[in-house]
Amino acid sequence: MKKTTLKNSLLLPVAAIFFVSVCLTSCEKIQHESLSFYYDYREVPVNGTVLIGPKTGSGNYTLEVENPLLLSAEIQTGWSSATGMIAIHGRLTGNTWLTVTDNVTKEAQKLKIKVTNNYEAMRISKYYDSDKDKEFPLPPSLSGIEWICLINNKARDFYLINKESISLTDYVLKVQGKGTYTIDTEGENYHLTLSYLVDEKGQPTLDEKLATTVSYRFFISMNDYALHRLNQNLNLGFDTSMSSNWKELIGHDWETGIKMDGVGTEYKMFGLLLPFLDMPVGFL
Repeated sequence: MKKTTLKNSLLLPVAAIFFVSVCLTSCEKIQHESLSFYYDYREVPVNGTVLIGPKTGSGNYTLEVENPLLLSAEIQTGWSSATGMIAIHGRLTGNTWLTVTDNVTKEAQKLKIKVTNNYEAMRISKYYDSDKDKEFPLPPSLSGIEWICLINNKARDFYLINKESISLTDYVLKVQGKGTYTIDTEGENYHLTLSYLVDEKGQPTLDEKLATTVSYRFFISMNDYALHRLNQNLNLGFDTSMSSNWKELIGHDWETGIKMDGVGTEYKMFGLLLPFLDMPVGFL
């Protein structure tokens, strides 16, 4: 009995030392894991913000922007990821570098950041008239499109975007077509005109070869908030202002929407202005 007790009493300290050694080794690996990112290039619109999550890293970083006139960067706390989160806010269009230094490993990684023109994205769907219990059709070429991104640039470009599944639970946004838009007034009425390329099957395309241009004009109606937002973010030059009862205007998501009635056609659409949507990289 004495020998057994002595043996057990000797094993306990040894086991404790082994456990502490494993923990220290494991912690050391976590603390010294190399800094890395999923992508070394990101885009952010003027006045917009994107979040960059390092693939690996300590979460303790120093940030240096090559040209701080174009963008600002800061560490955001409160996220569940141990690698942390970096918020990039666009100021002026242009390209610059963001250097991220891991203060634990002393490693540094450079990310190229492009600040693009601002844009407004809206999710489009068929318009349903509850009074008439009737659903109106979309233009056939837009039936498979989920989002329209209106760009604030001189050319007045816009992009047609939908989802493409990459797994049972995940998807990516894919640009299906490109065109130009105008938002103009006739008296007190506002109109949106969309012109874009379609292929031989009448579907949006980015390929200019053998493509034809289609145009649709819509009478658009919206509340003061949606109109002022479009005017400001797309630099339309209209005389608009924010209503004093703005809380009432955005009490529900559908109230930030835009009703679009086809001019000379039976087509109608409903566009919902989104709080945030990342344009696929490489188009702006």
